[in-house]
Amino acid sequence: MELKKPDKINVVRKMGRELYRLILFVFLVLGGALAIFASVELLIGTIGYIRTRQVYDDANDRFVSFRAGSGDTEGTEPGLDSPSSNEAVSENEAEEDPYLDIEVDLKALKEINDEVVGWLYFEDGLISYPVLFSGDNDKYLKRNYKEEYLASGSIFLEGQSARDFSDHYTLLYGHNMRDLTMFGKLRYYRSDKNYYKDHEYFRIITEDHVYRYRVFSFKQISSDSDVFSVIDKDSDGLKEFADKYLLTNNNVATEAKINDSDHVLALSTCVNDYAYRFIVCGVRIETRDTATGGSSSDSDSDSRSVSEDEAEEDDDDETEDRDSDSSDEEPEDEDEDEPVSVNEATPEAVPDPAVSLPAEEVNPLIQTPPVQNPAIQDPTLQNPSVQDPSIPNPAQESPENSATVVDVDI
Repeated sequence: MELKKPDKINVVRKMGRELYRLILFVFLVLGGALAIFASVELLIGTIGYIRTRQVYDDANDRFVSFRAGSGDTEGTEPGLDSPSSNEAVSENEAEEDPYLDIEVDLKALKEINDEVVGWLYFEDGLISYPVLFSGDNDKYLKRNYKEEYLASGSIFLEGQSARDFSDHYTLLYGHNMRDLTMFGKLRYYRSDKNYYKDHEYFRIITEDHVYRYRVFSFKQISSDSDVFSVIDKDSDGLKEFADKYLLTNNNVATEAKINDSDHVLALSTCVNDYAYRFIVCGVRIETRDTATGGSSSDSDSDSRSVSEDEAEEDDDDETEDRDSDSSDEEPEDEDEDEPVSVNEATPEAVPDPAVSLPAEEVNPLIQTPPVQNPAIQDPTLQNPSVQDPSIPNPAQESPENSATVVDVDI
C-alpha cells in the first residue's frame, strides 16, 4: 500500500495555529501579570494615602489647638482643618488678637524630632503641616516628621535655606499628592479662578515668632528656572529677582512690588509635565513675637491693587473737601509715617492660558549641591523622575543679584 505524503499547505496551517495559540498564551500571561502588578500598586498607594492622613491628622490633633469655630471649612477633611478638642480660647479674645485662633505645641514636636523648625498653616485650614529641616533635600522625601518611612514624605525647607526663615527668599517643598494631601491643594490656585481670593494668607509658626504671608504670585515655571535659588539674609537683590522671576507672567492680577528688605517664601510642587513646576509665593506682611506678644509689619512693599488705589484716591478727595471746609482751624499734628501697605490682588486670579490642569499630578522637589537631587513623586504615578542640568548662577549674570542657585532634579 502506498502511503500519502502530508500536504504542505496543511502543515503550514497547523504550524500557524500552534503559533497563534502560543502568542495568545503569552499575551494572557503578560496581561494577568500586569493586572496583578497594577492591583498591588493601587493597594500600596491606597494604604499610603490612608497612612498619610492618619499620621498628619494625628499630628494636628495632638499639637494644634484651635478656638471654637476656627478653621471650619465645609467639605474638607477632618484633622487637617477641623478645630481640635484641645483647650480653646474665647471668641472675644480671638477677635481682639487674630493670632489666638491657632496655637502649635512646637516644644512637644521637637521632643519627637528636633529637626522640626515650624508649622505651615493656611488660614483656611486646608494646609496644616509641620515643617522639617535637615540641611539636605533627601531625608524627608520619604520620611514623616517622626523620621518614619512614608511615601508622601514631609514639608521641608530647602537645604541651603536658614532654618529660622530669616532669608530674604526661601523655598519650601512638598509632594503633590493625588488625594490632595501635602501640597496637592496648591493646584486649585490655577484651576479655579475664584480660589485665590479666599486663600490669600498663610503663616509660618515657630517657637519664637508667627510670620504671616500674603500670596502675591503663583505660576507654572520651567524646572530649570532660576526661581530655584536662595537669597540669604545678608544679601541684596530680592527686588530685582522678584521683578524678573516672580512677578513676570504672574497669574495674580496685582501691582505687587517686592523690595530688597522683604521676605518671600515660595512653596514649590510639580505638575505632570516634568519640564515644569508650580510655585505659590507669599511675602511676609507681619511678624508676631510669641514671647512678648508684640507684632510688627514686615513688608516694605508698596504694592497694592488698582481697586485699593482708587479707594485711596476717593479718600484723598474727601479729605481735601474736609480740609477746605475747615481751613480756618489749626490743623492737628499727625504721624507722618503711613502704614506699610500690604500686597493686594484683584479678586480673580488669571489662570495660565498656556497650561491646562492635569487630572493628576506628581510632586517636585529641589536639591541643593553637593547633594544629588532625587525626585519627589507619588508612588502610584508611573512617571519616572527627570534629572535637570545644573542651573547657571544668576549672580554671575548680574553683579547686583546675589542669589544662590540650587539644582532642580525632579
